[in-house]
Amino acid sequence: MISSRQKLILKAIIEAYVKDAQPVGSKALTSMPYLKFSSATLRYDMAQLEELGYLEKTHTSSGRVPSEMGYRYYVEHLVTRDSDVADSFPLIDQIFMKNKLAREQAVEEAIHLLSELTNYTAMAVGSSSPENMIKKIDFIPLSENDAVILIVTDKGHVQHQNIRVPEGTEINELKEVIKTLDDLLKNRDISEASQILQTAFAKKEIASFMEYQSQLMHSFITAFSKFASDNFYLSGVTNVFDQPEFNDVRHVKHFVDMLDRRELVKLIGDHDGLSIRFGSDLQLIPMENCTVISVPYRISDTEHGTIAVLGPTRMEYNKVIPLVEYIASHLGKLYKK
Repeated sequence: MISSRQKLILKAIIEAYVKDAQPVGSKALTSMPYLKFSSATLRYDMAQLEELGYLEKTHTSSGRVPSEMGYRYYVEHLVTRDSDVADSFPLIDQIFMKNKLAREQAVEEAIHLLSELTNYTAMAVGSSSPENMIKKIDFIPLSENDAVILIVTDKGHVQHQNIRVPEGTEINELKEVIKTLDDLLKNRDISEASQILQTAFAKKEIASFMEYQSQLMHSFITAFSKFASDNFYLSGVTNVFDQPEFNDVRHVKHFVDMLDRRELVKLIGDHDGLSIRFGSDLQLIPMENCTVISVPYRISDTEHGTIAVLGPTRMEYNKVIPLVEYIASHLGKLYKK
C-alpha cells in the first residue's frame, strides 16, 4: 500500500518521463507546483517507491524511471483522461459522417487519424463475418483489361477483388461467368461458398466458359478469405521507430516481422471494455518495452471488432485512452446502421 503523497510522486514521475524519456530526480519534482515537499521527503518517498518495485534507478543517472509495475499501477489507479483530447473529436466525427455508407473506408480513415493524433501505431481487427450470407456477386468493368468483382453480404458488408482480364477475352463472356457464380453461391454463408469454389464442380462450371478459370478462382478465394478472416487495419507502423525504445535495429526487424505475420491480432484479444497490456503480458521479444491499449466494439453475438494503439510503455495514456474509446464507440454505431 502506498501513501497519497507517494501516489502523487509516482504520477508526477511517470508523466514527466513520458514527455522526454529522461530519468526524473527529486530536483525536477520540487519545481512542480503540486509537490510542495522538501527534497529530503521526495528522495525518501522515491526510495520507498523503488523498494516497492514501482520505480527503477538507471545506471547513468541518479534519477528514477517507472517500472512496468509502476505503469500498471498508474493506468489502474492514477491516470486521468486529458480533457484537451476533446478538441480532436470533431475530426473523428467528420470521418464517420462522411463515410456512413462505406464502413471499411471509415475504419481505415479512423485508424489512420488515430495514428496521426497519437504518433503511435494504430490498428483494428474488423468485424469477422464467416457466417454472413452472400446476397449478390457483381462484376464492374474498369477498362478493357481490368475489372472489379463485388461480393455483398446480407449484413451489408462489401468485399471487392480486382482482376485482370486477359487479352482476347470478351467482357460479356466474363459477365456470364460471374452470373453463374452468383446463381451458385447466392444465399450461402461465406465459409460454405469458399468450400464450393474449391470443388471440382465449380471449376468445371467455370471452365466451360473460359480457359483462365484457375486465375479467376484464385481471385474469388482471395476475396472470400478476406471475409472469413478478421479484417485487419494498420496505420503508422513506423511511428514507434521514432521512440528511443526502438534504437536497436534488430528490435525494429523483429517488430516488422511480427506485423507481417499479423501476430498483433492475437495480442489484441477480445476483452470486455478497455484493456491495457504490457510487455510481460504480451510475452514477445519485440514487445518488451511496448504497451497495447485496446477497446472492443460489438455489433452482435457473431460480429465484433477491436480498435487498438501500440506504443512504447512510456506512452501518453491520458491522451490515448479517450481517443481509442471515442473511436470504438463510433465504430459500433456505424456497423449498426
